[in-house]
Amino acid sequence: MKVRSALEISDRLVAWKMLDDASEVLQQCLDTHPLHPKLLQRLGRIRLAQGRPEDAAPLLEQALAHHRLMAESNSL
Repeated sequence: MKVRSALEISDRLVAWKMLDDASEVLQQCLDTHPLHPKLLQRLGRIRLAQGRPEDAAPLLEQALAHHRLMAESNSL
């Protein structure tokens, strides 16, 4: 699945309060794109909404780290 599609589908599922389904879509896409910061961030936010901060923190930290790396490589 493409990243853009996964993000759009997960947005719809979150709007419908289908957090488990939304996280499954994102997790499947992360299997193909494991370091994609937007996927990691979105899944982290869903984990927070699910009341799972211990699972959210590493995802959000990874998203931030990869976002910084991408920004640094673009500035070179």
